Amino acid sequence: MNRLRWWQRLSIQITLPMLAAMLAILVGLSYFMIAAQQQAALRSAQLELRSSLAVAQGSFNRMYTADRAIAVPELLSEFHVHPRIVNATIVNARKDLVAVYEPNLIRGDVQRFVDEVDPQLLSHVATTGKTVIHFHPEHSHLVAAAPIIESLSVNRQTQRNVLLVEYLHAPHWYQLAGVPWWPLGLLLLLFFAVGLALWLALQRFIARPAKRLVEAVTQFGRHGFVSDENLPLRLPNEFGILAHNIRRAAKERRHREAQLRKLSAAVEQANESIMITDLDGNIEYVNPAFCDTTGYSAEEVLGKNPRLLSSGRTPAQDYEALWQALSDGNTWQGELYNQTKDGVEFREWATISPLRDEQGNTTHYLASKLNITQRVEAEAKIEYLAYYDSLTELPNRTSSIQHLARLLTTAGSDQYGAVVLFDLDGLQRINDVRGFEFGDAILRATASRLRASVANEHEAFVANLGGDLFAVVLAPRLLTHDEVLADAQVLVKLILSELSQPLRVQDEQLSVTASAGIVIYPENAESADAIIRHAETAVHNAKDAGGNQTSVYDVSYSAELEKRYEIERELREAVNGEGLELYLQPQMSAAGGLLGVEVLIRWFHPKKGMISPGDFIPVAEQTDLIVDLGKWIVRHALLELKRLPAPLTLAINISPRQFRKYDFVYCIERALEDSGADASRLVLEVTENLFVEDTNDIVLKMKALQQSGVQFSIDDFGTGYSSLSYLRKLPLQELKIDQSFVQAIDDAEQRTIVDSVMAIAKNLGLRIVAEGVETEAQASYLAGRDHDVVLQGYLFDKPLAIEAFHQRYLKH
Repeated sequence: MNRLRWWQRLSIQITLPMLAAMLAILVGLSYFMIAAQQQAALRSAQLELRSSLAVAQGSFNRMYTADRAIAVPELLSEFHVHPRIVNATIVNARKDLVAVYEPNLIRGDVQRFVDEVDPQLLSHVATTGKTVIHFHPEHSHLVAAAPIIESLSVNRQTQRNVLLVEYLHAPHWYQLAGVPWWPLGLLLLLFFAVGLALWLALQRFIARPAKRLVEAVTQFGRHGFVSDENLPLRLPNEFGILAHNIRRAAKERRHREAQLRKLSAAVEQANESIMITDLDGNIEYVNPAFCDTTGYSAEEVLGKNPRLLSSGRTPAQDYEALWQALSDGNTWQGELYNQTKDGVEFREWATISPLRDEQGNTTHYLASKLNITQRVEAEAKIEYLAYYDSLTELPNRTSSIQHLARLLTTAGSDQYGAVVLFDLDGLQRINDVRGFEFGDAILRATASRLRASVANEHEAFVANLGGDLFAVVLAPRLLTHDEVLADAQVLVKLILSELSQPLRVQDEQLSVTASAGIVIYPENAESADAIIRHAETAVHNAKDAGGNQTSVYDVSYSAELEKRYEIERELREAVNGEGLELYLQPQMSAAGGLLGVEVLIRWFHPKKGMISPGDFIPVAEQTDLIVDLGKWIVRHALLELKRLPAPLTLAINISPRQFRKYDFVYCIERALEDSGADASRLVLEVTENLFVEDTNDIVLKMKALQQSGVQFSIDDFGTGYSSLSYLRKLPLQELKIDQSFVQAIDDAEQRTIVDSVMAIAKNLGLRIVAEGVETEAQASYLAGRDHDVVLQGYLFDKPLAIEAFHQRYLKH
């Protein structure tokens, strides 16, 4: 915006007209004052002249009636004494001079004056007898005509002459002497004060606010925002309202610009190709994603038709449907086959919509297109991965179940087929030593050997069910059950032989064996999934037999698995609910005194009654359920230890899986703190198998608990990983002889073992506990070898419920 000149400023444009108006008012007032003064002067002159005429008229009338006409000129001369009376004469109605002031007559002024008088005026005055005074501004004088009674006729009718008087009256512009200077000064001062106040008010409420509004609007136009200090927001007039509206407009503009920026950024940064065309299909706008996808620059496509992208593979009916939808004002969606500038074909999912103006008329077309080439390929790959193993390129478990389901549907009642699973032996160990890439190479080689081995089998289906578990599905044939089984066993033998052949992987030669499980269908299951599960049961049975074995599925396998599953499920419910109970078995001295107890667990099922620990402990040992069960035992056993009188000890068997948990030490210490039991009377029994792996970690945990006072015992010593070296390193207080040795103590060889164990314990300073003592001879022999030996077994008592134990041993 250009800088305003002085006459363009609002304050000048408002002030000057107002000052001009005030000046006009002042001039008008002056004019009317002068006119009023002139009118007053005229009235004053007329009044003065009329007064003089009235006096003279009476004098003249008396002179004429008294017949003293000789004195009339003298009286006329007295008229001329007045400075403004220049002529005075008496004439008749015919303008004849009756009496005159001689000096004026001599100069000729009287005759000129009489000649200028209107005869009708004389006739009117003489007839009516009324005095008439006329002002002639062009001559600057007053002409007065007054009737004079000359005489009375015989019939008493009045005969009148006319007294003519010329009275000078020149109206002056203004008489300064008559000016009321004091009121006029106050008036001028008032005008000045009002003008100044008006100017200041204009500056305060109009000029400066208008200037600030101009600056605000300029700032708004240039930068898109308005500072509040530039807005007269507090003005109680239209400018204040305008300022608020400008601020609101600025905020609205910022909001809309922000939205436009977001929309523009969204369009510019969108992953979808966006294109806008006119109604003829000529391109008017494309975003960067369009250029990235097609390889064309914006300049290359502007003004051109989108058909330049067509690869020719989009069906013509799709284009017809597209234009039909747009012609009807609707949006079209569909898949297009296009190509880049370099001729590379790609697929797009396009959404093309009409753009409308405020009246609803279609002005442009908007196309939003997503490159779905990679997605289609990914979907195809996902579909492939859903049914195939990516590593071995064999059908996966899903494909196997679907294929087997189809075979079950088409198989006749007298047809049998076979499913064989192969599980590689020791692959996990190979992965740990050589890495997964090495193991993956073995899996690929195994898949290749399997395909080659069954290449000649009729409709043989090879699959990978996951990891190192492979499946061979043989289609049903018109053979008996035994014939199909015999053929399957022959095939399995050949495959196992082939798989065990030396294999070279990464310049290293090795041999890998496999375990096989066979299921004959459809007699062993009603569904494909069940057949696969039965085959897995069979292959697991083969692996449990040592590996490189073949197992044929038997119904008893599933029954055993079902039993183990039910035990695990119901035991988990018991751990979290009711049914578990602690039993105590006393530990006695050779003299028969009570030294301590061992805690044993019992499970009372609400329907099945008491379930033997030999049934549920092995099931718990195979899962982390043994950890939860162990925590339950420790928590409740320590509460019982709190009840036992000192110095009785309490022994708890700890599972190796529970002991290896990272939080084992914390759980024991927390349970001791919660129960308030004496840690020094707690004995944790562990088996030798615990020390097979990570002995250092085990020793650190034992020492940490030993600092709290907890004692440790080796349970079933001599039946597992027995080593004198670890006995010296471990912080042990007790050695427990397994009951198998104690109960065979009558055998000389077994006695030698017992004697050796007791000698070792004695030399290491360990307390000896012998479990499974059932006869006096066993107790006597053990006591004879070491009178401090602790005896435990049915000779003294069987495990008792807690309350029964207290009644029998602690009733005092």
